[in-house]
Amino acid sequence: MTLAYILMALVGAACAVFALQNMDPVVIRFIGWRVEGMPLALVILLSVLGGLIFASCVGLLRHWKLRSRLRQLEAQLASQERPGAPTPPARSLE
Repeated sequence: MTLAYILMALVGAACAVFALQNMDPVVIRFIGWRVEGMPLALVILLSVLGGLIFASCVGLLRHWKLRSRLRQLEAQLASQERPGAPTPPARSLE
C-alpha cells in the first residue's frame, strides 16, 4: 500500500512539473469551434482524460457483454443438470 502512495505521489509530481513547463498558450480549432489562449498542458491533459474515459467505456461495454454471456451459459448449464428440461440454443458473442 505504501508503494502505491509513493507511485501516486511521483505521478502527481510529474504531472505538476509537466504542467508548469508547458504553459504556452495555444489556439485550438475543431470544425467551426475556436479557443484561444488555452495552456498547452491543459489541452494535453484533457486529451488524455478524454482517452481514458473512452477506453473505460469500451472496457465496460465488453465486460457487460461477457457478464451477460456468463449468465446465459450458467442458466444453460443449470437447465442441463435438471432432468427433462429443454436446452436453450447457444448464442455467439458477436
